[in-house]
Amino acid sequence: MRSIRCLATLIARMRGLAGDTRGATAIWFGFAALSIAMLTFGGLDFARASAEKIRIQNALDAAVLLAARAGQLDNAQLDALGDSAFASQLEGSGSYAKNVSATFTNGDNDSVVGVATAKIDTLVMGLLSYEQFTVGAYTKVKRGQNASLELALVLDTTASMSGARLTSLKTAATNLVNTLTADPKANVKIAVVPFAQYVNTGVSRRNEPWMKVPADWVEDVPSKCTTQTTKTTCQTQTYACVKYNDGVPYNSTCTKNVNCVTVTLKPAVTTCTKPSKVTHKYNGCTGSPDYPKNVSDSDPSRRYPGFLDLTCGSQLTPLTTNMSTVRSAITALTATGETYIPSGLAWGFNIVSSPIPFTEAAPYNPSGLNENPRKAIVLMTDGQNTKLMTKSNGRHDTNPSGVATEANTYTKELCKNIKAAKIDIYTVAFQVTDSTIKTILQECATGPSYYFDAADAGALNKAFTEISLSLRSLFIAE
Repeated sequence: MRSIRCLATLIARMRGLAGDTRGATAIWFGFAALSIAMLTFGGLDFARASAEKIRIQNALDAAVLLAARAGQLDNAQLDALGDSAFASQLEGSGSYAKNVSATFTNGDNDSVVGVATAKIDTLVMGLLSYEQFTVGAYTKVKRGQNASLELALVLDTTASMSGARLTSLKTAATNLVNTLTADPKANVKIAVVPFAQYVNTGVSRRNEPWMKVPADWVEDVPSKCTTQTTKTTCQTQTYACVKYNDGVPYNSTCTKNVNCVTVTLKPAVTTCTKPSKVTHKYNGCTGSPDYPKNVSDSDPSRRYPGFLDLTCGSQLTPLTTNMSTVRSAITALTATGETYIPSGLAWGFNIVSSPIPFTEAAPYNPSGLNENPRKAIVLMTDGQNTKLMTKSNGRHDTNPSGVATEANTYTKELCKNIKAAKIDIYTVAFQVTDSTIKTILQECATGPSYYFDAADAGALNKAFTEISLSLRSLFIAE
């Protein structure tokens, strides 16, 4: 400021000399000195403007990258998200710009464009009526798929997903795969992890060192006779009732017996079964190791229990670059069983981790950044946890008394550990009415733009489309 006051004094003196005809030489000298001073001190304003332009450009770059990654398709949503990110980037950065504004729009060739302007007050040039400079910034980010991506689709295939819901899921998931691999240069691995109470890890993996499965065996069942001495006959009455499909209530019709009459059988009736053989076998259904091994991937010695005589949904598909295999896995999805989200989420975590239980995933980037490869999980569910883990054996067959609190806790811990490993989590609530699980899914997601509340099939497809755009690698084109 002292330099500026000196400059102002010099200007005042030059004006005084201009009125004195005897000071012609001094006047010319004075104007020369003034020009030199303006160039010298005016450089302060240009330096401030240049520094502010760089600050605004950096903030705009970061905001456009975030907006492009979010995958928003609507310009209004894109602009709102970009504005918020832009303001956050400038906050606390020491910016002294005024009238800062930015716009974010969808550009051509799958790009996002950001434009920003700001006014910078001058300190020196204002003496010559240049009170403000206008600075601007421009960023264009294009989506591509050259960077390496490893993605696990963790998909709810419980009984409540049967019918139209499962059809909608298959369409949305297939569209996501097609979008991610539309670029022939795409460097993408995708896994499919269907889950209900259990995850089917495949019979062929029963002897892996991370599995613990008893051998199949055949039971000899002897003949058994029973004697019936009475017989009861009832009338049937129907009435309206509420039934549950994987914890989801629906209106139905129930029956009950009325006007029952019991009579004595004379003579008594004896029936016998024939001797038989029953095969007890493993069908791929896998439970959970002890806590905290069930919510982490950090213990290479953990072993997963497999159970005989259980049936579960389609077998998981590990990470692969063969998209025909991925599409076939999606097409083969079936709906059965109840909901235990920690099971699906744990196997999604395992699949994109390295090196065990599966070996298809690349090691984490040693820099600690989630890039080359970028690792991500998409978790989709249509309802709350309806089962608990039995701690003594790792089965997921305990019915909760009310809310499945422990299963919810395990879900939260898995989300925390996955994000701590720098893995992105996208969560999709599909026609979910339970507020508890919605809150868990929101908190589980990497950020607000990573959570989707899909009320119908159209919203589900839109959510998967936006996720696919977000997962495509980004680069600043201009």
